[in-house]
Amino acid sequence: MKKKAENFTAAVFLAVLGTCLVLVLTGVVRVGTGRQEPVGLSYYDPGPEGPTYVSLVKWFEDTCRAFCTTELPGRMVLQEANAHLNRSLGKWIFESTDPEVVRLHNGYLESIGNFYYYLTEPDITVADFAAWTEETLGCPFLYVQAPCKLCQIDNELPLPEMTNNNAEASWLLRMLEERGVAWLDLRESLHADSLDHYSCFYVTDHHWTMATGLWAAGAMAEELNSRYGLGLDTSPLDPDKYQSRVWEDAFLGSQGRKVTLAFAQPEDFILPVPDFPTHLRLTVPGDGVVREGDFSILYDEEEIPSEDYYRSNSYGAVIQGDCPYLTVENLDDPDGPVVAVLRESFAIAPGPYLSLAAGELHMIDARYYDGSVKALLEEIQPDVVLSLLNVQCHTGAYFDMAS
Repeated sequence: MKKKAENFTAAVFLAVLGTCLVLVLTGVVRVGTGRQEPVGLSYYDPGPEGPTYVSLVKWFEDTCRAFCTTELPGRMVLQEANAHLNRSLGKWIFESTDPEVVRLHNGYLESIGNFYYYLTEPDITVADFAAWTEETLGCPFLYVQAPCKLCQIDNELPLPEMTNNNAEASWLLRMLEERGVAWLDLRESLHADSLDHYSCFYVTDHHWTMATGLWAAGAMAEELNSRYGLGLDTSPLDPDKYQSRVWEDAFLGSQGRKVTLAFAQPEDFILPVPDFPTHLRLTVPGDGVVREGDFSILYDEEEIPSEDYYRSNSYGAVIQGDCPYLTVENLDDPDGPVVAVLRESFAIAPGPYLSLAAGELHMIDARYYDGSVKALLEEIQPDVVLSLLNVQCHTGAYFDMAS
């Protein structure tokens, strides 16, 4: 009897230990402060040098970590159970996400965290790039500050000082002004046009909506025309000339995926499409893609609805998602201005609409473009270069890659 009791105790202990291990490895429980990038399963590739002890150990480590994290059978069931528990306890912060996600007072989800620009001085890097643009390309440079979901006037945070994104962005703009760099703050433009800040964003994602992207394209086009006399055709950017295509319950944003369907609900994906004829050519040099047609060539309709919310991204189905480099030629206005945009994912929403106002739109993501951004710009010879980065983008690191 004593032997059976000891065996039972040992089995319970191992079961508890195994459960704790799974919770730690899946991120439901955190230990330590180190950060690891997620890995996926892959075949062992010895490379040109052939198999080595170090590469075999690294591959085995990554494979084990993938099985215990991203590829763990039943992983989402565990995460959803954790979310159910958090919800039942009334929690509004999710420590198991990276970066941490909080539920704002208005029900929106947002990521939190702090960074400090004075440590990296991105204003110097941006100013150097702006000077290079004007001297080498002979065209103006405009730094465009896209907003983040948190309104700088009313941040809706459950606790103060959970993030300093807006404060750092404002600091950067002041430094850029001192260095003579032209900028446009779309946070201010949004309020000047009496838009409701939070309605401009998805509930479960950090990005602004496609409808807000249409507004932003108009705001940028008007600024470029007013400041530089660029001659962009703003008539196609009238919201009244669009109808909304709606995919109901199609989208669960990145923050919603982190807290799972146990806490967040899918939302409609709404795409404004022109009510007027359009003739465009989309080219993605890196993928050999060339498409010609109407506005519909700028989004992948099959990728917008979702059968698996955790592995899909409706927002990324527009204008090739986080594509390193693409061009859109407006064949209805072939002699229109050539606009080059240094972008990250926030440019997905305004990109399709800005292409209707220009002759050519070149979108370059310095995070993923393998070649020299400056060499590419010299080849393009644009009429203007603008950067469109959101408040949460680390500007210094971005322009280090662009330079």
